[in-house]
Parts: sequence; structure tokens; C-alpha cells
Amino acid sequence: MPSDGQRDIGGMAVAAVMIVIGLVFLWDTTNLVDSDSVVFPRTVIFGMILFSIMFIVWNFLRPSGADTEGVQGGSTPRRIGLVAAMLGCAFLMPYTGFLLSGLAAFMVIMLLAMHEGWTRGRLIVYPLIGLAVVLGFYGLFAKALLVPLPEAPFL
Repeated sequence: MPSDGQRDIGGMAVAAVMIVIGLVFLWDTTNLVDSDSVVFPRTVIFGMILFSIMFIVWNFLRPSGADTEGVQGGSTPRRIGLVAAMLGCAFLMPYTGFLLSGLAAFMVIMLLAMHEGWTRGRLIVYPLIGLAVVLGFYGLFAKALLVPLPEAPFL
């Protein structure tokens, strides 16, 4: 975000694109036959549209001299690695299943996001947290919400 009080035009443009994509996907859910399978996609779509609208409105309503200092710079290789890890997870999921690809994506993203050095505690705790998060999402979606998730064909 610019620190000179200007509006975040790029962010608003991306938010507008997300609104359009959300509306297209919302329209696409009208073709779903099972009414139970409509709830989750529409919930996510409505959230995406709502937060995009809120971002655009907030960007117009905030004072132009407001403190807008944020993270400056950043690491392009880390950003590219994040996208690559997410895409790799999505492409591997039919072959490795949700659990293995989710764990792999979590670990790669964790390595990319790590700015501090590794300690013995981090080497133990961070993978355990990753395992708990991925298993938690698996349990939530597969068992509680009954969303069919890809299973590893070799397990």
C-alpha cells in the first residue's frame, strides 16, 4: 500500500476482479443439482465478494493522510514460491490425496515464510502444528461437512 496517502488502485482493481469472478461463480452455482452442494461454494463466494466490497469502500472512506505504512519491499522469490506451492498442491492432489499434498504444501509454505533461524523447538513444534492443521481441515471437511476430498490411490 502506498505510504503517501494515495489510494491503493492496484488493490482496488484486484478486489473488483474478485467481485466479478465471484459473481460468475455465483451464477455457475445455479446449475448445481443437489441443494446441499450449493451451500459451501456460495458461502465462500459471498465472503469473497463482501470482503472485496469492504476493501474498496474502506479505501475510499479512509482519510487521505491516514497512516498507511505497511510492509515495504518483500521477497519476490518467496511470493513466487507461495504460488508455486499452492499450484503444486492443487495439481498433485488427485495423485497423492488431500492429506499428503496438504502436508507437503504446508511444509513448503512454512519453509518459505520462515525468517528466523531453525531451533530444535521449531523443528519439532512447527511440523506438528502443520500436521494438526491439515488433519483438522481434513476432519472438518471430510467427516463433519461430508465434502468428498481426493484420496491417495496407493493408500
